[in-house]
Amino acid sequence: MLEQHSVLVIAASAGSGKTTAAVQAARALSSPVAWVSLAGMPGGADSGAGDSGAGGEALARLLAAAVEPHVPEAASALAGVLEQGLPASGTAALLGRMLAGTDLVLVLDRVETIGGNAGAEGLLAALVGSLPAGPRLVLISRADLPRGLGGLGDVHRVAFLEDRDLAFDVAEAAEALRHIGRGDDPGPLVDATGGWVTGVLYDWWGSDPSASAVQHDRLSAELLAELTPGEAALLVRTSLLDDGVTAEQANALGLPSPDRTMAALRSRRLPVTWSADGSRMVALPRFRHYLRREIGRLDENAVSELRRGYARLLQGRGRHEEAVAELLMSGCTDTARHAAERALPGVLGRLDLATAESWLDRMRPAPGPLAPSLAAAGLHVAFGLEQCWRGVYLADHHGPVWWSQFAEQPGGAEDLALLVWCFWHVGRIDEAHEILRVMPLGHPRDVAAALLALADNSSPPLAPDLLDRVTGPLEALVMRIAYMAGQLSELPNDSSSGAWRRAAGAPWTVAALRAEGRISQAEEVYASVRDGPRPVWLEAIDGAELMADLGRRDEAWAALLAGRQRIAATGSRVYEILSLLLEAKLALRLDHDLPRAAQALAEAERSGCARYAFTEELASTWRGLELLLAGRDEEAARHLATAVAGMRMGGRRTELPAAAVYLSEALWRTGDEDGADAAADLALEVATAHGARHLLLQALEDVPSVAVRRADAEPTHSSRWHELMSALSTAKPMAEYVVPRLTLEDFGPVRLVADGREAHPRLAKSVELLAYLMARPAASARRQDLLEALFPGRSDATGRSYLRQAVYRLREVLPDGVSLLQENDTYRLTPPSVVVSASGTFQRLVAEAARQDGEHRWDTLQCALAIAERGSYFDSLSTDWLDTRRDELDAALTQARVDAAAVALHLGRVRETRRLVRAVLDRDPYREQAWRLALCAAEAAGSDDELLDLYRRYLRVMKELEVPPSADLRRLVDRLRR
Repeated sequence: MLEQHSVLVIAASAGSGKTTAAVQAARALSSPVAWVSLAGMPGGADSGAGDSGAGGEALARLLAAAVEPHVPEAASALAGVLEQGLPASGTAALLGRMLAGTDLVLVLDRVETIGGNAGAEGLLAALVGSLPAGPRLVLISRADLPRGLGGLGDVHRVAFLEDRDLAFDVAEAAEALRHIGRGDDPGPLVDATGGWVTGVLYDWWGSDPSASAVQHDRLSAELLAELTPGEAALLVRTSLLDDGVTAEQANALGLPSPDRTMAALRSRRLPVTWSADGSRMVALPRFRHYLRREIGRLDENAVSELRRGYARLLQGRGRHEEAVAELLMSGCTDTARHAAERALPGVLGRLDLATAESWLDRMRPAPGPLAPSLAAAGLHVAFGLEQCWRGVYLADHHGPVWWSQFAEQPGGAEDLALLVWCFWHVGRIDEAHEILRVMPLGHPRDVAAALLALADNSSPPLAPDLLDRVTGPLEALVMRIAYMAGQLSELPNDSSSGAWRRAAGAPWTVAALRAEGRISQAEEVYASVRDGPRPVWLEAIDGAELMADLGRRDEAWAALLAGRQRIAATGSRVYEILSLLLEAKLALRLDHDLPRAAQALAEAERSGCARYAFTEELASTWRGLELLLAGRDEEAARHLATAVAGMRMGGRRTELPAAAVYLSEALWRTGDEDGADAAADLALEVATAHGARHLLLQALEDVPSVAVRRADAEPTHSSRWHELMSALSTAKPMAEYVVPRLTLEDFGPVRLVADGREAHPRLAKSVELLAYLMARPAASARRQDLLEALFPGRSDATGRSYLRQAVYRLREVLPDGVSLLQENDTYRLTPPSVVVSASGTFQRLVAEAARQDGEHRWDTLQCALAIAERGSYFDSLSTDWLDTRRDELDAALTQARVDAAAVALHLGRVRETRRLVRAVLDRDPYREQAWRLALCAAEAAGSDDELLDLYRRYLRVMKELEVPPSADLRRLVDRLRR
């Protein structure tokens, strides 16, 4: 175009690539180039000067300075005429004559900035008209050229480049993107932006995290500055709309003449997309983000009015939740309250308690009694977030007349039950009973009455099946009461559980699993909510209890102390008391710290634990244990008798086994042997009936002589007390719920799996080294022990050399984050929790099964047996330590089969009993317990012939040992045959 025309006008939108195109062209020309930017020109429109003469003179001086390096005489000539005050037309004519005969290319950038300056516009128009052949003039301007700039209509002399000429096509966009290292598909970018250069090259969608936010903001500000005030206002204020902008919506936000403004914006090149008919505009994400921040620059009243308009739009579309948020931000609390009445049921339906809490707090105080939906929301939030103070605040603020009306409203009975829960938690039991009296008959009233019974035994225990007949928050409330009653099997959640039960019931699921001895599952549930908002009970009580069960003392104490910060925010007296009682329990069981336990119990008494029957019973239980350990047996017996009597009368069975065990020990020490036996039998009976074997064993660990005495009194060695004695001798299950990084399959074919992939160390001894470490406490061993176990008979020097190689080759296959450290003469795997072996898992499951009962014990033992029955431990290798370890695991496997057979027989699974006993006797025919189970299984199957045949075989085995047959077994056969 420059070759064919004297004047080239590049008039296109901001960001269209005008200046870049001119720079590239100038570099490609052989002609000299003089470049002038008119932005900020003295006397120009940008400078704020209004004198048109000054504008023309300033432009002339800029032109003179630009051409001086190429035509020196032109500069001096122009200086002279400026002193003479020659008019613009004369100045332009003189400059044209001076440039004649040259091929200078004179580029004027930002021409739009002289708009409105008559002097500058006149001078430039005259130059356009008088420019001779040879020199060329390039005018670069945003889309709107100055209105006073004439002389551009001569199609023979003047050429134009516009937006459509500069826009990228797909091939050009692909090339440009490649040059800046972006692999985006250019087609959608060109379609969305019309090929606008800035739209293509800048990541307006925000998909490139490395793109400069500062650069985008700067560019957005420049684009906005090019618009009229009305255009800029429409873009900024409608940026609240998240689904595009129409003229109708803009009008609803209070913007004047939106049709006309949007029509003007359609002619602008901006990071926005338009619908096919041009009626809807959508700002691209990063531009919209900038525009939304610009809202903050508006004055407070304008922002409030804008948000109110947006809220009206949202309400019209049925988006009431978003409308509430906008109204609250605009300060329209009363209007927000009305909108919230429609929105809160949906918010609570998905258990978004944080949103509901935020709304309710920002809408306080209400000018009058709360609407039913807001009252219900407040009570649901109080219960869901365990902030009982909220419900009490509402009741105190609005008075009894307000809450007494709930009984006649839909859902009001549930609201009243939650209000009872609030008053019960803060210790205002009498007022809670007043609320109970206005409640209509039905499940909500039954639940509220059962809750109050935990304080004063004022109503019978909760119906066992009520948990299946309530929904919503009452389902989670029933779980709390059911746990106290020992209804443990009903509490673990399943896929059919309601949303409230899944969200608010996690603490009681964990507590029930713990009580049943299902420690691994309890920890799994506990870990599953680790990243979300944890209920107070889960963090303050369950967490400490679970860590104590797992032998992690320091973590138990840390959880207890951290939980007290959460408890303080609830306003709950009950939680405060229970935390103190738990402190006493941990002090006694973990540390045998009698003074600390006594102090915690004294604080619990001062906090009012006697106000609640169930906390008074717990206090008496732990006071009784503290006195037992201190040797004050008479006092202990009185406290424990009170606890047991209260638990029995109130139907609170979960903690009863522990209290009864301690009472048995206290009565024995004070000479009441019959009472001691009765208390011990009560503990066993209740624990068996309710599945709380783990809690029973914990108490027996505190006073093991109770189990010893009861087992000695049994006529046979197959009694439940003997089972408990066996469980007490078994190591406690120690686990941590983590995804293993390194797994050693050491039953059957030995395999090592690191992060899901099988690993093959170059030395077989490396795997044996790993197995030895994993079989040791804390996965560590001294170097001398390793040398003696792995390299017996080697000299010290040779053994150490082999050990170094084995360590090196093992480290090669360890996954990232797992290390084999050497500290002085000790080797240690770290962290040990992410390194597991099949044999270790088998032993943990067997230990856990010992603390379970019934179906749960059967399931756990089946899992353990499935692991151990894959094959013999390190079947292809034999060293002294491997043989010892193999014998240890074989003995554990045999005993696990015997235990599983006993459980199967108890559950009526005779076929499974026979299969397991047969496997035991084939391997170890001298195990009398297995013969006993075999005889019982034969009798259960109704086969007298098999029973006698088994007994004859048993006699032959005893004869081989030269041992007389057991009188106990002979009596069993006589009894079974009758």
